[in-house]
Amino acid sequence: MLPYLKPFVAWVTEWWKNSRQASSVWRLTRLYTSLLLLVVGILLLLLYQLSVGQISRNQRSQMGELVQQQKLLAQELNQADFIKQFELQAAGSRQYILSFVTQEQVYGRLTSAPKYLRSCPSITRFPIWLDNYDEIRLISGCSQALPQGLLVIATDDESLFDLKTQFISASIIALLLALALGITTGLIFSHRVLKRINTFNSIAQRVESGEMTARVPVSAQGDEYDHMALHINTMLSRLEDSFHAITGVTDAIAHDLRTPLGHLRQQIEQGLMDAHKSGSPTDNLTEMLVKLDAILFTFTAMLELTRLEQKQQTTHFAAINLQVVINDAVDLIRPIVEDNHQSLRIVGKQNCIVQGDATLLFRAIYNLLENACKYAGQHTQIAIEITDNGFIISDTGPGIPDHEKDKVFQRLYRIEESRSIAGFGIGLPLVRAIIRLHDAQIALENNHPGLKVVVNFNSAEQ
Repeated sequence: MLPYLKPFVAWVTEWWKNSRQASSVWRLTRLYTSLLLLVVGILLLLLYQLSVGQISRNQRSQMGELVQQQKLLAQELNQADFIKQFELQAAGSRQYILSFVTQEQVYGRLTSAPKYLRSCPSITRFPIWLDNYDEIRLISGCSQALPQGLLVIATDDESLFDLKTQFISASIIALLLALALGITTGLIFSHRVLKRINTFNSIAQRVESGEMTARVPVSAQGDEYDHMALHINTMLSRLEDSFHAITGVTDAIAHDLRTPLGHLRQQIEQGLMDAHKSGSPTDNLTEMLVKLDAILFTFTAMLELTRLEQKQQTTHFAAINLQVVINDAVDLIRPIVEDNHQSLRIVGKQNCIVQGDATLLFRAIYNLLENACKYAGQHTQIAIEITDNGFIISDTGPGIPDHEKDKVFQRLYRIEESRSIAGFGIGLPLVRAIIRLHDAQIALENNHPGLKVVVNFNSAEQ
């Protein structure tokens, strides 16, 4: 039976090692299985001690009493009388096999003294031929040195040995059943609990990706998970309301200010026309017009960002070759690259087909290239690599600190080191909104030195 258990024991050992890094549910399952095996093992040990162990202890105790009895008789009787009484006792004993070995002869039921027989109370198993069984059997016995010779006491414990073997086999089966029960319980527990936990994680990921309307489903069981789901849904509702309130305020401000700022722009343009006619200086008015256009562009971008995040933007998705879009963006950004004395190159695959809106993707790629040109600094290297699933834009500039990588995707957020450079903190949020609209992922990584922007599309085709 044991050879068949080796593959199972090896599998259990491997699973046990791998589960150290597993989920908390599996760690709890392992703890539960360990306790169950420990309890079953203790019960089996107690049962063994109260049954087979007790029989074995009684047997050894009786053998010890026989040894003491023969030692006393050997001290009180001479050799002839001792041998005479010993032969009578050996012939009448049915439970024990008694023999006395002297230099001249072997008395009792054994024809010769067994070799390598340990002294009492240690027990040794050895084979003998028993006439009453007409076969060779294994018996257990020990030897005791007496003044007249060597006393050998043994007993036929074949039935006790079989009982031990059966008990061990039954114990192994019981432990395997306990192990199977623990693992099965863990699987059922894992399936039920992890299903609920995975639901929470899935909703959290959807909210993280910008789907503020996602909610955790509540079952009719009314257990702890349902109470947690209700609290989370309440928190998400308040968070959504706060988000919409903040977004609504900023969008309302941007929308309301566009009209007076537009009128102001018309007045500045009229002032420029009048200044040209009269020959007056126009530098101040031109500078004011440039700054005003930047503010109007920011307001327009904020309103567009809201439409993209709420998926209100009209899109025209089709199969697009990223190589073509990237080439167009690189051609447009090339003059800025040359003015900054930077290098820009395209590497990687030539064909990567994605489902998307060409105009929005062009804008996202151009914004990322523009950020690289603006913040990497002069005499730096910029590369855009087309991968199997998207593209990677990297530069050799100062990069972004790790603790700022998530914050730069927030509206109007700018890191302290970049405040001296013109900008309003709308570019990266707009890029992420476009990427998420295409069911893609964007991540900021270190380029050592510099920044690496990784974009992967789920629908990319080679």
